Formats: sequence, C-alpha cells, structure tokens
Amino acid sequence: MTSTAASEAHLTCLCGAISVPGPLLEATEIPLQLEICHCNFCRHTTGSLGMVSPPLRSTPPQETLAKLTEYKASEKTTLYFCQKCGCHCFISTFQKNWFCTGGIIEQTPSSKANGVLWPEDIIKVSRHDFVLDTIDGGIVPFLLNLNGRSIPTWSAAADLSTPDTKPDLPHEDLLQLPIMSSRNSRSRDENSYLSVKCHCGGVSLLIERRNYTSSSPVEFSTRSLPTDPTKHLTYLCACRSCRLATGVSLTAWTLVPPSSVFNGNLSPAPPKTNTHELSSSIPPSTNLLPVVFGYDTSNLESNLGLTLKHNWSSADTCRSFCRVCGATVSYWCAKRPLEVDLAVGLFRAEEGSLARSWMEWRWGRCSFEEECVDKEMVEAWRGCKDVMEV
Repeated sequence: MTSTAASEAHLTCLCGAISVPGPLLEATEIPLQLEICHCNFCRHTTGSLGMVSPPLRSTPPQETLAKLTEYKASEKTTLYFCQKCGCHCFISTFQKNWFCTGGIIEQTPSSKANGVLWPEDIIKVSRHDFVLDTIDGGIVPFLLNLNGRSIPTWSAAADLSTPDTKPDLPHEDLLQLPIMSSRNSRSRDENSYLSVKCHCGGVSLLIERRNYTSSSPVEFSTRSLPTDPTKHLTYLCACRSCRLATGVSLTAWTLVPPSSVFNGNLSPAPPKTNTHELSSSIPPSTNLLPVVFGYDTSNLESNLGLTLKHNWSSADTCRSFCRVCGATVSYWCAKRPLEVDLAVGLFRAEEGSLARSWMEWRWGRCSFEEECVDKEMVEAWRGCKDVMEV
C-alpha cells in the first residue's frame, strides 16, 4: 500500500477560501485508518450517507475560522462550514478536540507538479459506527469486506474500552436490516410526500411520489426516467466538486423534477415517527408551494420560510445548502434544467436512510469515478448489486 506524508496534502473547500497545510492532521501519513459514522446527526448536517472525521493536532488558524460559519449543533459539538460554498470543514467538541471532514483532504498543487506519488485512498475504513441509526443499514452492507479486511460494525458508538471488546453488531445481523426495512415499508400512495430536512430544520422539503406513467405531463430528461414509475433515480458521485462542496468523498444524489419538490416549512406538517418522518397522503387540492431552483433563486421572494443559500460554482451551476447548519441540499445546472439533484442524507423515510420504497437505486453507478480519492470504496460500490438489492 502506497503511503505519502501528510505534508503533501492540504485541507480545502470548493470555492478555495479555505486552504490549510496537511501537517495540521494528527496523522503523519496518508491513507488514514478511520471509522465512518452513520448517525442521524452526521447525515442530516452534511446531506451525505456517512462521514469520516480525521483528528487534528490543534485548532485551525483563526484567519481560517473567520471565513467559516459556526453551527452549535449540540452542547458537545460545533460545526464549521464555508460561508460561500457550504463545505463542512471542521468539527470541535466540548473537550476542545478538533477534527476535519475527510473529503476536504487532497494533494497540494505543488506536490502534484513535483510528481509526488499519491495513494489511491485517502481513507481506509477501519469500522462503522452508529449503524442502527440508519434503520436499513445504509451504505454499510457493501463496505463490510474491503480488500480482504473484515470491517467491524457497531450499533452505536464503538466500545473501545478494552482491546478485546467485540463489535456488538455481527455482519449477519446487519445484512438483515435492509430486508426487514423493506418488509416494513408502507404501501405506495401516489398522493404521498417524502420529508427532506436538514439538521436545524431550516430547510424542509416535500418530494412528491411521481407516477411517470400517468396522463399528466412529465417535465424530465428521458435519461433520468426510472424503470419503476413511482420512484426517483438515485446514484453516487465521486467528483471533486461534490466532494469539496460536502466534505465527503462519495455523495448520494436523487434526480427529481423541480415541479415535484415543495416547501415543507410552509406546507402541512408531516406526522413524526421517532427521528424519521414520512409525509402521509396529502389531498391533491392542498395548496403546496413549489421550491425554486436555478436562476430564479435570485428573486428575493423565492423560497420564503427556507434557510437556503446558493453558491454558483460556475456560470450555469447552482449548489444550495442550509445557511444555518450547512447541510448540502441540492445541485442544479442549466444543461439539464428540468431535473434537480437532492442530497439523500437529508431524507427522512421511516423505512430507513436509503428510502428504498421512494428511490430507484442504480447500484454500482458512480459518476466521475476517475476523480475519486477513495478508490477502495468506489470499487466496492461498483460490485455492490448482489448485497444491496433486496
């Protein structure tokens, strides 16, 4: 396994406002051996399906922190995300420990120019924490065996008090989670809506269950039509832009017609089920307010009641995030204006984090594989169909 000195890396975000030298990392070499956290908190603050948080040697420079928005997520944890592009960069705890997000680590331009050999993986997964928060196992099932390593799985926080402590969630039990979740999912109703909500609740959306075979016109790209007419197409992206916009190396997106996305903060509240929410049937006559994406977001009257902030990462590409907690929400581009990508980590399906009864997952499909920084995980995803399809 190729390893490289952390001094050849830097920590950065999509807009480039943040650039911190790699030696701030506690580890001296890359790859980093770290766990993925799958808890509700990590998913709902980033919009991703799991987060890796490498520890730091010390507090990031004050001039760097001044460019970030601070979100006190709890009495124990504070998050810091870029004010301009929304990238989650740092985490601090009440114990004054500091961490960064795994996706913001990359090779410096000068290191590349000098031909320094860079590893195929920045992160080597060491274990999975808080798996039961996902209800359905999330992305864990295809990340159980990586290049001959059996990855331990924990129902909540790992108990590392003694070296001999065994993980409390055996693989065979974990693999039953998606099966049980699918059995317990509700029947499909064309007039139902899925709740999509960030950690602070400032962004709350409702996704309509579309029927792409109905008589109503579907304003959507034919390349994005699912084979199941009641679901929305879902996939992973490994591109640099998504990674540096979220702080996570693999981003899960669902393609939805903008006309199927409504303002949940100015609409009837969905019934709650523990920490997960599912909007039940809403009468067709209910006046739901559509959410605006793309160029129309320049209108100050658009999306009232939502804490959306928009970063135009290029002239025709708009990435939106919550201005309070920083959660990645959506991706829109002028090249395909009739569809918007929504961040799956914010979905509140009562059946679990992958919302299988709502989403048609393209198992193994990953956009921009050539830009991935964690090849081991991408290769596992590429061959995941047998284990993920239930």
